Amino acid sequence: MKRCSGGIGFMVLAVLCLLVWCAPFAQAGFVYDEAVDGDLPHPNSAFMIPFGAPNPNTIRFTVDLSSDGWILQVDPGESLKSFTLTTFTPSDPAYTATFHMYDGPSQSDRVLGTAYASFGNGLLGIDFMEHFGIATLGPGQYLFNFWHDNSPDPTTEFDINITGVSPVETATWGTIKRLYR
Repeated sequence: MKRCSGGIGFMVLAVLCLLVWCAPFAQAGFVYDEAVDGDLPHPNSAFMIPFGAPNPNTIRFTVDLSSDGWILQVDPGESLKSFTLTTFTPSDPAYTATFHMYDGPSQSDRVLGTAYASFGNGLLGIDFMEHFGIATLGPGQYLFNFWHDNSPDPTTEFDINITGVSPVETATWGTIKRLYR
Protein backbone atom coordinates (compact mmCIF):
# COMPACT_ATOMS: atom_id res chain seq x y z
CA MET A 1 0.00 0.00 0.00
CA LYS A 2 1.38 3.40 -1.00
CA ARG A 3 1.32 6.31 1.43
CA CYS A 4 1.04 9.94 0.39
CA SER A 5 1.89 11.41 3.74
CA GLY A 6 4.27 13.99 2.23
CA GLY A 7 1.57 15.50 -0.01
CA ILE A 8 -1.11 15.42 2.64
CA GLY A 9 1.29 16.81 5.25
CA PHE A 10 2.22 19.70 2.96
CA MET A 11 -1.45 20.43 2.26
CA VAL A 12 -2.27 20.46 5.98
CA LEU A 13 0.71 22.73 6.62
CA ALA A 14 -0.38 25.09 3.80
CA VAL A 15 -3.94 25.31 5.17
CA LEU A 16 -2.65 25.95 8.70
CA CYS A 17 -0.35 28.70 7.43
CA LEU A 18 -3.24 30.30 5.55
CA LEU A 19 -5.40 30.19 8.69
CA VAL A 20 -2.66 31.74 10.84
CA TRP A 21 -2.07 34.42 8.19
CA CYS A 22 -5.78 35.30 8.06
CA ALA A 23 -6.45 35.05 11.83
CA PRO A 24 -5.55 38.67 12.70
CA PHE A 25 -7.99 39.86 10.04
CA ALA A 26 -10.81 37.62 11.27
CA GLN A 27 -10.92 39.20 14.71
CA ALA A 28 -13.92 41.06 16.02
CA GLY A 29 -13.94 44.85 16.11
CA PHE A 30 -12.61 46.96 18.97
CA VAL A 31 -14.64 48.39 21.86
CA TYR A 32 -13.41 51.33 23.93
CA ASP A 33 -15.52 51.66 27.07
CA GLU A 34 -14.59 54.45 29.49
CA ALA A 35 -15.97 52.44 32.40
CA VAL A 36 -13.41 49.69 31.65
CA ASP A 37 -10.59 51.31 29.65
CA GLY A 38 -10.23 54.66 31.44
CA ASP A 39 -11.48 58.20 31.13
CA LEU A 40 -11.18 60.01 27.82
CA PRO A 41 -9.22 63.26 28.24
CA HIS A 42 -9.90 66.82 27.15
CA PRO A 43 -9.27 67.14 23.38
CA ASN A 44 -5.98 69.00 24.05
CA SER A 45 -4.58 65.73 25.52
CA ALA A 46 -6.44 63.28 23.29
CA PHE A 47 -4.82 59.93 22.60
CA MET A 48 -5.20 57.49 19.75
CA ILE A 49 -7.69 54.65 20.14
CA PRO A 50 -6.86 51.51 18.08
CA PHE A 51 -9.99 51.22 16.00
CA GLY A 52 -9.73 49.56 12.59
CA ALA A 53 -11.11 46.97 10.22
CA PRO A 54 -12.88 44.64 10.81
CA ASN A 55 -16.01 45.97 12.47
CA PRO A 56 -17.89 46.69 14.60
CA ASN A 57 -15.88 49.32 16.44
CA THR A 58 -17.64 50.97 19.37
CA ILE A 59 -16.81 53.84 21.71
CA ARG A 60 -18.79 54.35 24.95
CA PHE A 61 -18.17 57.38 27.13
CA THR A 62 -19.67 59.76 29.66
CA VAL A 63 -18.71 63.39 29.18
CA ASP A 64 -17.92 64.25 32.80
CA LEU A 65 -15.57 67.24 32.47
CA SER A 66 -17.69 69.07 29.86
CA SER A 67 -15.41 67.87 27.01
CA ASP A 68 -13.94 64.53 25.83
CA GLY A 69 -11.62 63.90 22.91
CA TRP A 70 -9.93 61.02 21.11
CA ILE A 71 -7.90 60.46 17.98
CA LEU A 72 -8.87 57.89 15.39
CA GLN A 73 -6.17 56.65 13.00
CA VAL A 74 -7.18 55.22 9.66
CA ASP A 75 -4.33 53.02 8.42
CA PRO A 76 -3.23 52.59 4.78
CA GLY A 77 -5.70 50.33 2.97
CA GLU A 78 -8.54 51.32 5.32
CA SER A 79 -11.36 53.86 5.06
CA LEU A 80 -13.59 55.52 7.66
CA LYS A 81 -17.08 54.97 6.28
CA SER A 82 -19.42 56.05 9.09
CA PHE A 83 -19.67 57.29 12.66
CA THR A 84 -23.15 56.52 13.95
CA LEU A 85 -24.79 57.56 17.24
CA THR A 86 -26.32 54.44 18.82
CA THR A 87 -26.96 55.56 22.43
CA PHE A 88 -27.43 58.90 24.15
CA THR A 89 -28.77 59.50 27.65
CA PRO A 90 -30.48 61.51 28.95
CA SER A 91 -32.98 61.49 26.12
CA ASP A 92 -34.15 65.07 26.53
CA PRO A 93 -34.76 67.54 23.68
CA ALA A 94 -33.74 70.38 26.02
CA TYR A 95 -30.30 68.84 26.43
CA THR A 96 -27.72 70.27 24.03
CA ALA A 97 -24.25 69.19 22.99
CA THR A 98 -21.64 70.05 20.38
CA PHE A 99 -19.48 67.67 18.38
CA HIS A 100 -16.47 68.54 16.19
CA MET A 101 -14.43 66.35 13.86
CA TYR A 102 -10.98 67.60 12.80
CA ASP A 103 -8.84 66.67 9.79
CA GLY A 104 -5.81 65.88 11.93
CA PRO A 105 -4.82 65.06 15.51
CA SER A 106 -5.29 68.53 17.08
CA GLN A 107 -7.84 71.31 17.45
CA SER A 108 -5.66 73.56 15.27
CA ASP A 109 -6.37 71.29 12.26
CA ARG A 110 -9.16 72.05 9.81
CA VAL A 111 -12.67 71.29 11.10
CA LEU A 112 -14.36 68.67 8.93
CA GLY A 113 -17.74 69.00 10.60
CA THR A 114 -19.60 70.47 13.53
CA ALA A 115 -22.91 69.33 14.96
CA TYR A 116 -24.93 71.40 17.41
CA ALA A 117 -27.81 69.33 18.56
CA SER A 118 -30.59 68.79 21.01
CA PHE A 119 -30.49 65.19 22.06
CA GLY A 120 -33.92 63.74 22.08
CA ASN A 121 -34.18 60.39 20.34
CA GLY A 122 -34.07 62.18 16.97
CA LEU A 123 -30.33 61.68 16.47
CA LEU A 124 -30.15 57.97 17.34
CA GLY A 125 -29.03 56.03 14.28
CA ILE A 126 -27.70 59.16 12.55
CA ASP A 127 -24.34 58.81 10.80
CA PHE A 128 -22.50 61.97 11.84
CA MET A 129 -20.26 61.81 8.75
CA GLU A 130 -23.35 61.91 6.54
CA HIS A 131 -24.78 64.62 8.82
CA PHE A 132 -21.56 66.64 8.31
CA GLY A 133 -21.56 65.99 4.55
CA ILE A 134 -18.18 64.23 4.82
CA ALA A 135 -17.33 61.60 2.22
CA THR A 136 -15.46 58.42 3.13
CA LEU A 137 -12.10 59.32 4.70
CA GLY A 138 -8.86 57.59 3.80
CA PRO A 139 -5.63 57.12 5.75
CA GLY A 140 -4.83 59.75 8.34
CA GLN A 141 -5.53 60.86 11.88
CA TYR A 142 -8.78 62.53 12.92
CA LEU A 143 -9.57 64.24 16.23
CA PHE A 144 -13.06 63.86 17.66
CA ASN A 145 -14.21 66.42 20.23
CA PHE A 146 -17.51 66.10 22.09
CA TRP A 147 -18.76 68.47 24.78
CA HIS A 148 -22.05 69.17 26.46
CA ASP A 149 -23.54 72.58 27.04
CA ASN A 150 -25.59 71.77 30.14
CA SER A 151 -25.78 69.03 32.75
CA PRO A 152 -26.29 66.20 33.67
CA ASP A 153 -23.28 64.46 32.12
CA PRO A 154 -24.39 62.50 29.05
CA THR A 155 -23.55 58.89 28.32
CA THR A 156 -22.90 58.33 24.64
CA GLU A 157 -22.10 55.43 22.31
CA PHE A 158 -21.02 55.55 18.69
CA ASP A 159 -20.41 52.75 16.19
CA ILE A 160 -17.42 53.45 13.95
CA ASN A 161 -17.33 51.68 10.59
CA ILE A 162 -13.81 51.28 9.23
CA THR A 163 -13.37 49.11 6.17
CA GLY A 164 -10.20 47.64 4.79
CA VAL A 165 -9.05 45.16 2.25
CA SER A 166 -8.98 41.70 3.76
CA PRO A 167 -6.42 39.12 2.63
CA VAL A 168 -9.24 37.04 1.14
CA GLU A 169 -10.26 39.99 -1.06
CA THR A 170 -6.69 40.54 -2.26
CA ALA A 171 -5.83 36.87 -2.85
CA THR A 172 -6.73 35.29 -6.14
CA TRP A 173 -7.80 31.71 -6.56
CA GLY A 174 -4.56 31.08 -8.46
CA THR A 175 -2.52 32.28 -5.47
CA ILE A 176 -4.42 29.97 -3.15
CA LYS A 177 -3.99 27.00 -5.52
CA ARG A 178 -0.22 27.65 -5.70
CA LEU A 179 -0.08 27.11 -1.93
CA TYR A 180 -1.24 23.53 -2.48
CA ARG A 181 1.40 22.71 -5.11
